[in-house]
Amino acid sequence: MILYPLLFSPVFHQRVWGGRNLETLLDKQLPPQSIIGESWEIYDTNIIINGEYSGHTLKELLSQFPREIGGTLYDGGDFPLLVKFLDAQDWLSVQVHPNDELAQSLEGQPRGKTECWYVIEAEPDAAIIYGFSQKISAQDFRDAIIQGKAKDVLNFVKVKKGDFIFVPAGTIHALGKGVIIYELQQTSDTTYRLYDWDRLGLDGAPRELHIDKGLICTDFSLINPTLNLGIKSVQHRHYQEDILTNNSFFSLKRFYNFSAFQEYSSHSTSAQIMTVLQGEITLSGDFENVHVQKGRTVLLPAHLDHYGITASDNCELLIGEYTS
Repeated sequence: MILYPLLFSPVFHQRVWGGRNLETLLDKQLPPQSIIGESWEIYDTNIIINGEYSGHTLKELLSQFPREIGGTLYDGGDFPLLVKFLDAQDWLSVQVHPNDELAQSLEGQPRGKTECWYVIEAEPDAAIIYGFSQKISAQDFRDAIIQGKAKDVLNFVKVKKGDFIFVPAGTIHALGKGVIIYELQQTSDTTYRLYDWDRLGLDGAPRELHIDKGLICTDFSLINPTLNLGIKSVQHRHYQEDILTNNSFFSLKRFYNFSAFQEYSSHSTSAQIMTVLQGEITLSGDFENVHVQKGRTVLLPAHLDHYGITASDNCELLIGEYTS
C-alpha cells in the first residue's frame, strides 16, 4: 500500500452543555446555529480527506491493511483510541466509566474507558470534578445522589490552561463551565451518568441516570487526587518534550519550542496520532508533503518509516500512541 500521513474530516456532536468555542479557538468550521460540545478527530468512521485513500474511512483502511496502519499492537476490530476536542460551556454530568472487565460483563463491550485531558483554555475560576472530597461508601454516595447532595462529597478542582488530568476508569469526574480540552481515550462511549445538575436535555426531558451500574464501576479510594501528576520533561537539542502519561492503554506526549527541522522514525507497534494545538507543521518524507494546521489531527501509520517535521516557531503538538 501507499503509506502517508492521513488527515480526517472531524465529526461534530451537539451537546446540551456545548458552545461555539471550537470555532474561535481551533478554527473549526462548525455547522451554523449549532451548539457543539465535541469534535471527534480520530475515530473508526472518520473520513480520510487527503491522498490516495481520500473518501475512505479509517475502519475501511484498517480492514485492508491492519499491520501497515495499526502496527503489531493492533488486534483488529475498531481503532483502539479516540481523539476529541470538548467545549464545555456548562457543567457536564457527573459520570464514571467502567474498566475493560466491567464493560465486558455489564455491556458486552470489548473495552472500558480510561481517558486523559489536556486543558487548551479555561475561564478564570473554571473547575472540574475529579474524585471525592472525603471518604465515602457506595451506599452513602447513593443516598447523597437521591437526596440531591452529591455536590457535597465531590472534589472540585480549579484548572487552568496547560493542566493535564489523567482519568482512569472508575474515576468520578465532570468537566466544568468554561473549560476547553483535548481528550485522548480508549475507544468506548460507555458512560454512566450519576448526577446531571437537575437540568433538561436537548429534547426537553431530564437525561437518564445510571446509578446502579455507575456505583459498581466507581473507585471510592480516589479522594482529592492530584492534577499534573507524574509529568516528565525532557530538553532536546531543538525542541522540548513533556511526557504527560505512559500507562497500560496509551501514551501522550507534548512537544513545543521547536527551533529546527526534526527527523523521526515511526514505531512499528502503534500508529501515532499527532494533534496541532498551536501553529502549524509540514510533514515530509517519501510522500507528498502534508500540511497540518492548528486544530487538526493527523494519523501516522505504524509502518510509515522515516518522516520529517517542519514546525512554526509557536508550534505545540500532542502525540498519542496505544501501548496495548
